[in-house]
Amino acid sequence: MKNLIAFTAVFLIWTLISLMLTGIDIPIPSSYIALMITANAVFAFFSIFVQKLVITLYEVNVYEQPRTFLDYCLKYIAIITSGVNYHIQHMLNRLPIILNKLASVFFFLFLIFTGFGLMAVFN
Repeated sequence: MKNLIAFTAVFLIWTLISLMLTGIDIPIPSSYIALMITANAVFAFFSIFVQKLVITLYEVNVYEQPRTFLDYCLKYIAIITSGVNYHIQHMLNRLPIILNKLASVFFFLFLIFTGFGLMAVFN
């Protein structure tokens, strides 16, 4: 039951944050994607410098067994805000350090350009 209530609470909070983007003419279903890309871009930026920490943070929040209501909420927040970044960084972690950092920078730039491209569609 905690799982369902936490998912609903996080979804409602994410919807309220998404409603703020209607002021810059991004409709509600697309604003979910815009927020996800932006949040993943923030985590991708941090992954350039502290990749292991970002990977560990995601794994602790998502893969460990949640005990409290807050743990369930953090699980869903982590999935929404850094899920895409986690899976890409987990794959890039196997590369040699130079290629790893170069690919991480390109992934960050890709997310930035995708986010601005999405916003350009609506403005």
